[in-house]
Amino acid sequence: MQRVTNQMLNNTMIHNLNRHQNDMDRIQNSLATGRSVQLPRDNPIATTNQMLYRSRLTEVNQYRANIEEGQSRLNEVDTALQSALRIFQRLRVLAVQGAHGIYSAFERKEAAAAEINELLEELVTIANTRSGTGHPIFGGYQTGSEENPDPFVAIYQTLTAGNQGDAMTGVEYRGNIGSVLREVATGEYMQVNVPGNKVFWATNQVLTSNRDTSEYSSETNQVMRIDGVEINISAGDTVDVIIEKINNAGLSLRASKGIRDNIVLETTNPHQIWLEDVGSATVLRDLGLINSEYPNPPNNVDPTVTVDGMSIFEMVIQLRDDLVRGDQEVVGGRDLGLIDTALDNVLRHLSSVGAKQNRVEELARRAEYERTNVTAMLAENEGIDYPETIMNFRWLESVHQYALSVGAKTIRPTLMDFLR
Repeated sequence: MQRVTNQMLNNTMIHNLNRHQNDMDRIQNSLATGRSVQLPRDNPIATTNQMLYRSRLTEVNQYRANIEEGQSRLNEVDTALQSALRIFQRLRVLAVQGAHGIYSAFERKEAAAAEINELLEELVTIANTRSGTGHPIFGGYQTGSEENPDPFVAIYQTLTAGNQGDAMTGVEYRGNIGSVLREVATGEYMQVNVPGNKVFWATNQVLTSNRDTSEYSSETNQVMRIDGVEINISAGDTVDVIIEKINNAGLSLRASKGIRDNIVLETTNPHQIWLEDVGSATVLRDLGLINSEYPNPPNNVDPTVTVDGMSIFEMVIQLRDDLVRGDQEVVGGRDLGLIDTALDNVLRHLSSVGAKQNRVEELARRAEYERTNVTAMLAENEGIDYPETIMNFRWLESVHQYALSVGAKTIRPTLMDFLR
């Protein structure tokens, strides 16, 4: 038979009371925080799920921020291209009017030239548009710093024809072809910019080297970069092999051999070709396409190279000069055709931006749905059922009161209590 003493009764009662208080404290913390798990040891499985849900929620929130920032950039590009489109429509009207001879000599030489010069200035301003963060939206990776402020730099010269004074005679692109990417989902990236050497180019460009390459053979393994795509050249590669590698690189241009065994590069859609020898490579220089003494691309083309094709700015300058000269046939033929080609190029990029805007809107809806779904799962995993928790707390409170009452009756005074 087990002997039960007063000390045992006291210890048992105190143990039960402490257990009740610990349980009430735990439930009270759950009610105060709204969480069912306070420490990982309370429920290791639920804790692991919470960490996974919170990590995914952080990712989704970052994707939503990237989508919003990308959408803002695309909206800025769309607005700029819409403005350029209106300028081209006005230029087309001027070209049609000039081709039909409805201008007087004064209107051709001064009024039309003055308006085209203003449109040209506005076109350069649009090309140098900056985003809300101060970065040129058509400059690639260009930051818009004081050392490299604008991607497009206008060149001026005093023109006596048409009493134009200091007028724009050329525009150089000094940005780069960097693609600004935003991660909009796990492993899913979207380009949110358009490099200026593509959108502000009027015609296909053709670069014709004037160097005989029939005896050329690469002496070492080299790497060249065309339009941002690296092409590996092996030791012993001839010009025919190099041409084949260029044509198989997935570029928007094709390479061929000229009648003088020279190399010819021609774009398949309007843009300015970007040529670079990577590191210590000299293959493009040896082929007579670039000159290492010149600045970075696209202004590093060797002076001996025959360059065909023009930018949008050169096309507008040519239209202005033809109107001043009164050459109606050229204005109505070549110039009007170039305007339509440039207009098609702008519309092509505008439609591409519009498609990306639609995709971004769908991505934003998908990200919002996933955020709501993950938040609901997280709440279900770590949240508490308030009515049930309150009921459990009230039940524990009643049990604790009953335990106190029973304990007061169970523990009787002993002889030692009377001797104190």
